[in-house]
Amino acid sequence: MKSYGLQSIEQKLSDFLKPIFQGSKKEFILINNLVKNWQEVVGVKYFNFCYPKSVNFNKDKSVGGKLTIAVYNSSVGFFLENNSELIIERIARFYGFKAISKIIIKQEPKTTNSVQTSEIKLPELEEKFLQERVSQITDPDLSKTLQKLGREILKK
Repeated sequence: MKSYGLQSIEQKLSDFLKPIFQGSKKEFILINNLVKNWQEVVGVKYFNFCYPKSVNFNKDKSVGGKLTIAVYNSSVGFFLENNSELIIERIARFYGFKAISKIIIKQEPKTTNSVQTSEIKLPELEEKFLQERVSQITDPDLSKTLQKLGREILKK
């Protein structure tokens, strides 16, 4: 059922995760909490380069699940593969039991959303300086590109 109006982040996250996982409610809560606390699990340094893609549990539920981690960077994948036992321990400490028994690393290309960048506004004096520098360039595309580059440099 689709709900409208203001929703908490947890509700939005649950709605987002439902298609990924079709299992018992207990297991869904486990995955939901794993996604919410992912930064604490892998660390701040690697948080932006990977995400938990899926968790598969055995039907007999005698052992923990298999966590599939999607990585965007091969060096991060190498690090996670070599430190998988540490990550499994962190997850076990977080939940109080060994929820995950195996980690699988999948390398994927990172999909980026094309975001329109707004034009940088410089003080009048700097803008005039930039215009003087690129005024001699006859190619309009090159001139526009150099102006963007100049604004990026001068804003810092």
